[in-house]
Amino acid sequence: MPATPAPTGATRVASYGILGGLAGALMMGLVALMMPIPGTGGAPFFVAAAMMMGAGSMATAAGWVLHLFTGLVVGAIFGAVVAKFSLLRRSAVRATGLGAVAGIAVWLALFMPVMVMLMPALTTMPTMVGGSLAAHLVFGLVLGGVTSRGLSKGEFKCDGCGQTFATKDELEEHAKAHMSSAAVPPSAEEYSCQACGKKFKTKEDLTKHAKEAHPMLAR
Repeated sequence: MPATPAPTGATRVASYGILGGLAGALMMGLVALMMPIPGTGGAPFFVAAAMMMGAGSMATAAGWVLHLFTGLVVGAIFGAVVAKFSLLRRSAVRATGLGAVAGIAVWLALFMPVMVMLMPALTTMPTMVGGSLAAHLVFGLVLGGVTSRGLSKGEFKCDGCGQTFATKDELEEHAKAHMSSAAVPPSAEEYSCQACGKKFKTKEDLTKHAKEAHPMLAR
């Protein structure tokens, strides 16, 4: 029996992570516009940072480009992590919550060090510190929420128990648990198929049945 074409579950999640990073950066940028840096003519932090780095008349464009690029990079990393670990793909709530954690991590590991380096006076302003944390939380929630849209609905279904999986590899790994118990005889003369309940006199008959009736479980 030909194998079912492998879905692109992990790839799709990673792609949605990149999209989520971009969407999150846009939303965070809009929030940042409501918290202009004093003395910059109403510029958000990332534009003010570009000014501090000598971007001159190109500061607005450079600041936005750097901001959106950072969002894309964070989104790519986040999507790759969620795609790699199936435990993180179990639910949209889990992915969204992880996005919020990622947003706070970016605030701690990236934003605050840059603020201390370029505009240390802002660290003494509770509204700027708290506002930046809120903005990054918005970024993380959008990142996780968009990434969760790429979660698999379960393209590969187990014939034995009905559980669904994002990839063929995950289904085959799950199938091993069924097959490890499928050959345990309930009596000296019977071997029972754990997938459908049929009984056989020999282990060989059970194995043949499993390959013909439940090919995915027999791999």
